[in-house]
Amino acid sequence: MDESTARQVLLIQAFETAGSDHPLWTADDRRWATRVALEGADPAARADRFIAARADAAVRRLAPRAAPVAAWLAHRLWHRRWAVAALLLGVVLGFVADTVGAGHRINLLGTGVWGLVAWNVLVYLLLVLPFPDGWMRRGLSRRMLDLRGLLRGARQEPVFDRVAQTWTVASAPLSLARAGVLMHLGAAGLALGVIAGLYLRGLGLDYRAGWASTFLGASTVHQVLSALYWPAQQALHFLQWLPFVVSPIALPDLAGFEAMRLVGGEPPAATPANSAAPWIHLQALTLAMLVVVPRLVLAGLGGLRALWWSKRFPLKLEGEPYFDELLRQQRREQARVTLLPYAQDTTPAANEALRGWLQPLLGETMVWQVQPMRAYGSEDDTALAVSLSGRPTLVLPRFDLSATPETEVHGRWLRALQGAAAKAGAPRCVLVVDESGFVQRFGQTAPERIEQRRAAWQALATDLGLTVLAVRDGVPVEPSATAVRRQLDGATA
Repeated sequence: MDESTARQVLLIQAFETAGSDHPLWTADDRRWATRVALEGADPAARADRFIAARADAAVRRLAPRAAPVAAWLAHRLWHRRWAVAALLLGVVLGFVADTVGAGHRINLLGTGVWGLVAWNVLVYLLLVLPFPDGWMRRGLSRRMLDLRGLLRGARQEPVFDRVAQTWTVASAPLSLARAGVLMHLGAAGLALGVIAGLYLRGLGLDYRAGWASTFLGASTVHQVLSALYWPAQQALHFLQWLPFVVSPIALPDLAGFEAMRLVGGEPPAATPANSAAPWIHLQALTLAMLVVVPRLVLAGLGGLRALWWSKRFPLKLEGEPYFDELLRQQRREQARVTLLPYAQDTTPAANEALRGWLQPLLGETMVWQVQPMRAYGSEDDTALAVSLSGRPTLVLPRFDLSATPETEVHGRWLRALQGAAAKAGAPRCVLVVDESGFVQRFGQTAPERIEQRRAAWQALATDLGLTVLAVRDGVPVEPSATAVRRQLDGATA
């Protein structure tokens, strides 16, 4: 699945998993898109192809209804010219940054060139160490793209905010790779600009090299600079056979370093020994070896990584309830629903009403199963495993609103159910709360008690990551019905 296809898929997913129905994309539209994708689809075909075909059909119907949808899909999130611009901007900034400064002298211990080298070495360490790299990934995934700005005219639509959030998270690997390309090219350009500035200014100015330090003597400076410039010296020895490479450069001895000391900040007398030309060659080669080449290599690798992600977008399909339901439809599998009453049994009429509400959402071939009531305080893990042995696609633990939810009883049983469900293939789970008797008893005299009890069950469900479906005589009531309908029928035929 490539990047453009993934954008379509995530756009449709945002519409179909929103908390409430959207007038631009109804349940009939969702079922139509699934039927179109299923026509001629091979049940054994790759999952991403079916998902992509369905998203393409959905977008063709949705785009004419909403201008922001078409604008979002048509907007390019990456331009190759950005890479060229990053390189050129770095070159300009590096050139205008005079690392030599006033006095026409090069301080061999100055922070200009060596500061640039040190910063790049620090960046290389950050890219290698796991903790800073993870920190960079999290930061870039949050800040790389503000997609809400692309959806102009849709700021009052929560679904478009969801599109932006979903895409930003899903595209984090791709965005990180592209951001890395810009960062590396900019750093390489900065070093190239500094090198160009050194040589071009040296053509019209007579630079002299020296050093000054409050704490270091000539012997220490000699050792430090010999170590720092050793890679560049070895490179010149290795490349001396090339016609455009200068001859190998030997550093002055200890006496020569002592003569190059800058006393009182004044430049040393002009002599062949303190000419800056050899030092400029060494500094340029050091920047090329430690900054330009590594950064260009990293930029190239990042570009290849970005190209890979753009052609094989890292969209997770397995293990996501939304996509699991779509793939079940692709395989023409029957939806299997298991109702688990807890502490209070249900009536056949209520069961039939709930089954009738679910069937249009999960398909006419839906298999419906009602398990025996579980007693209050039941902790029989074996019974739960038996209840889920048929590998249901949807589990409905049912409670009565008259019961006060208890974390140590109801919560513990629900956690056991979630554990058993995970072992049975992780079917979706919706918490059904029957309001019939409680509303009939207190609806006229104490409606505040109903709201308090609803809030208590909702709090328990939220802690467990479950959705609540409120029913009366088996018929779902709003607003819970809309939320669950959105969760269940986003991928049904």
